[in-house]
Amino acid sequence: DINGTIGLLKVIRTHLIIVRRTMVTFACTARRWAMAFSLLASARSSLSHAGTGTPTPPAMTLPPRLRRTASEGLLVRPRPDIYVLGTVHIGSESAEEASELIEHLRPRAVVLEVAPSRVGRIRREVEDRRSRSVDNDDDDDDDSKTMKSSSSLLGPIGVLRSLPTLAERGWSTGGLSGLLFATIIVWSSLLKRSTTKGEEEQTLPRRDEFAAAIEAADAVGASVVAADWEFEELLGAMAQSVSPWGWASLGLAASSEALGLREADPLQRRKGETVMEWAARRRDTRTANASKQHGETLSPEFSSVLVDMRDARFAESCLKSMEPDADDRTGNGHGATVCVVGLVHLDGVVKRLCQ
Repeated sequence: DINGTIGLLKVIRTHLIIVRRTMVTFACTARRWAMAFSLLASARSSLSHAGTGTPTPPAMTLPPRLRRTASEGLLVRPRPDIYVLGTVHIGSESAEEASELIEHLRPRAVVLEVAPSRVGRIRREVEDRRSRSVDNDDDDDDDSKTMKSSSSLLGPIGVLRSLPTLAERGWSTGGLSGLLFATIIVWSSLLKRSTTKGEEEQTLPRRDEFAAAIEAADAVGASVVAADWEFEELLGAMAQSVSPWGWASLGLAASSEALGLREADPLQRRKGETVMEWAARRRDTRTANASKQHGETLSPEFSSVLVDMRDARFAESCLKSMEPDADDRTGNGHGATVCVVGLVHLDGVVKRLCQ
């Protein structure tokens, strides 16, 4: 009968959707496994630069450090001219990898997990650091240590003073959801980070990978694409996407973690773990994927905004940078795009670029 036929067609359609998604996932996984090999060899290409008719130079073999990064799964090439680097926000290794990748490839565009307003500030900080470099050479070790110690002590105080401003911005932009996100999520994260800053600086000095990428991009003439949301945009997305039940479930889950009734985020530092051990574990893609799954379980709505929606923005920015009319100021590269994002975003960005 007609109803039976319609039901059968719906079942077939559902199975076809599942098969298609499975094939896409398999294709992305296969590309990840082949990454170590495809990046180590020179890739032949007959593509031309947009509007020039000049054959694109073949991709060069990567230096030893980047080959190791690729073998660890932190550097992926989902498309012939797109390289995605996953980073960790600790130490300086990610910054060194970002700089070396950009200097080596000389891409036309560098897509970053930063908001547009941060780019100008980062460039000013780079210039300030350069102008102070000569004066800093004259400082003695005691002065340097005193400055580091003072910075570490003032960190939590500065974060405490920022609470009213964060609360006001959250409320004015996103109402109750914005207020809760700005004070409970953002501010508490900043406070916790400030309390461990001193130990990290002494053991594993931090160098921001996005600042390093911007500095390297400017040096080779690549355009910088700031692909992340501004803070107010993030607050707005939270207000639209997170329901009251979402906040309630997050609060219950966070309380359960605090009481030891459920496991904490795998990215968090474990009891008795040294800074070096923590940094090494955070560079493991399995840790990043486990953290992402933890967030999805803890609060699907939060994970959708903080991870999935931003993954889509980063991938879309990569594709737009490759369009024929995209700004290309290099004149010396093969037209590649380098994307630098936190490691938790790597798989999501790569999967979208594979599709």
